[in-house]
Amino acid sequence: MTWHQESILIITQEEIVDSQAVIHIELEDPDLDPYLDRGYQRVVQRIVIPGFRKGKAPRRIVENFVGRESLLSEVIDTMVYEVTDRAIEEQELEASGLPKIEDLELDPFTFKAVVPLRPEVDLGDYHSLRIPYEPEEVSEDDVEARIDELRQSLASWEPVVRSVAMGDLVTVGIKGAVEDNTFVDEEDTTYFLDSDSKNPVPGFSHKMEGLEAEQTHEFTIEIPDDYQDDAIAGKEASFSVEIKDVKEKILPELDDEFARGLPEEYESMEALRTEVEQGLNDEAENRSKRQYEDEVVTALLDATTMTLSPVMLDHEIEHIEEDQNKLFEQLNIRRDDYLQSIGTSYQEQRAQARTEAEQRIRRTFALNKLGELENIEVSEDDIDARVEELLAQDPESDDRRQQIEEQRESIERMLKYEKTISLLVTVAKGEAESSEQAESEDSAEQEGSENTDNDNEKTTTTDGGDDTDDSQA
Repeated sequence: MTWHQESILIITQEEIVDSQAVIHIELEDPDLDPYLDRGYQRVVQRIVIPGFRKGKAPRRIVENFVGRESLLSEVIDTMVYEVTDRAIEEQELEASGLPKIEDLELDPFTFKAVVPLRPEVDLGDYHSLRIPYEPEEVSEDDVEARIDELRQSLASWEPVVRSVAMGDLVTVGIKGAVEDNTFVDEEDTTYFLDSDSKNPVPGFSHKMEGLEAEQTHEFTIEIPDDYQDDAIAGKEASFSVEIKDVKEKILPELDDEFARGLPEEYESMEALRTEVEQGLNDEAENRSKRQYEDEVVTALLDATTMTLSPVMLDHEIEHIEEDQNKLFEQLNIRRDDYLQSIGTSYQEQRAQARTEAEQRIRRTFALNKLGELENIEVSEDDIDARVEELLAQDPESDDRRQQIEEQRESIERMLKYEKTISLLVTVAKGEAESSEQAESEDSAEQEGSENTDNDNEKTTTTDGGDDTDDSQA
């Protein structure tokens, strides 16, 4: 434990454990004065003290009237972090993230700050990291499947006079009940028969198959025990359906006319197939690249050791949960309802968030460390080039440049991340040298160059001596 006192800010720092420092801070009256004055400026505008106009009472009067602690409470949120920043600077700590404030007392003004520190990162022997790259291949079946998707998207639905078949689109009235309790009651609804459909309950499409149109049919279905609605799970449901019309999907012929009818207006089916194949190859290449990047980063993290600050980890978990809450709010659903629908408890989801948070932090610090070791830098030209790329995506926007220019620091971080990942990929493929190897080779080349220069100098001197002797002769 170390003791440090400068001016009137008293700091006691405990021994650093788990990549975080615990510092005890005490402020004496002279250092509290500016914060008391800030609190006074806020409070005096809100209260009325007999004998003084609103906002005109002196600080001493206001402090006696509301109490010293009330003035401090007005600025406590910003105050503790300002003081903590000063303490961190005086203790020369390399903080990484917001500190956690504990044991706050106003009289005397003392508190404890748990400061997350940048962890010591050991990447292990990452130079020897090797992972085979196996790019995804596109088959003829893949091309045909994509063309079939286009064909399906241009299909039309035509009325037919026959019994219902799987894949049909029917207009139907549906009533479903379990133990006299109706849980489905729809009229003139459009229903698509799909063998895998679980709407309104599993097996409904199969019961519809073969039924005649313009008739009312009745049947029962045993609902599975694991059905999502506990009220009807494991029970027998009775259905009454009135099939009003049946439509069949009509697919267009795969010919040159089909190709020309697409928005891209291909000249022929051959041109369409070529374009589809190229697009699938591009998609496969991007997927393979992303998957490989994930694999090599995972391998790097498996070999990396670091101790994360619990405070840093808790903050990251909070960020994850805040993002989740925003998503729930956008979808207008409650967290409890969502957890129940996926069969997960809050404790289990919190554990998942902790795992995700740890992976995020470890990934960030490991890649940052790799970038430092390999001297990866981003130039202003690199940033300018990326800015122009982003501007080209929306050239009509007048204020787009200003928005992007304000994000230069973020762009710089992204470019450094991309360069670091790119280097790691070349290492894993066995295609790159580390900066240490490159420096060693540069040094060897420089030494060889110096030796060559020396040899040349010697040769020149020797040749010159011979010439002199010849002239004298």
